[in-house]
Amino acid sequence: MQELALEDAGPREPSRKWQWLFQMVGFLGLVGVTAAAVMYLPVFKLEDISIAGNPTYISAEDICRIAGVYKGQHMFQVETDKAAQNLRKDLRIEQAVVKRTFPNGIVIEVEERRPVACVACEFGFLDLDRKGMVLNAYRVRHLQTTPLLVGVTARDLYIGDAIGDEQALLAVEYLAHLDDLTLSQIVEMNVSNPEHVVARTTNAAEIRIGVLERLEEKAKYTTSFLEDLRTTKRPIEYIDLTYTQAVIPKQDPVQK
Repeated sequence: MQELALEDAGPREPSRKWQWLFQMVGFLGLVGVTAAAVMYLPVFKLEDISIAGNPTYISAEDICRIAGVYKGQHMFQVETDKAAQNLRKDLRIEQAVVKRTFPNGIVIEVEERRPVACVACEFGFLDLDRKGMVLNAYRVRHLQTTPLLVGVTARDLYIGDAIGDEQALLAVEYLAHLDDLTLSQIVEMNVSNPEHVVARTTNAAEIRIGVLERLEEKAKYTTSFLEDLRTTKRPIEYIDLTYTQAVIPKQDPVQK
């Protein structure tokens, strides 16, 4: 039988497809190493941390601590979504957004929970935000900073809880439409009678709100009325918001 001789062809060169694949893997590896090196260059160390939203109840230092953001940190080590989530866990903060600004900055936008009303409770007083959440609890009101809701008594509520009284929730919704200056001029808001809700201002003028409906519209009239009170020289006893148009009684001019 005739033997077939096998030719020694030597090592076979890789096909072009495999050559292309090896080259691509090497290229991507080089790109990855280069990108990682660039990201951790000293130029990307945080030097500027800006706090947006003008927070008044929580300090910038506390905001940075809660977010886990500090100067000298590499900005790419900051997990912006996680930092914002940590901030929203704080009861004082309603919304938060964390953004990178190149080459070495972070902007933290914060919207605080603003107290807009106060209610009596079994051990003192509670501050409520615009959604009726309890922000603070104390025994004595040393300063009048928000209107007292008369006709509502909260029970078994603590910080972080939400009040369930329907009239109280409508009242804080109305008050939330007022700016801080306007809000500071309202001493109390009596919601005992749902048909005849009345607020009293720092100069004893009445805001006859009536039924708690058309709240944004009534808040706009309230703001205009209190602006007039700050500038007018004639006494104004009340404004009636129970109608579709606000009614202010005519007064005789002040005699000099």
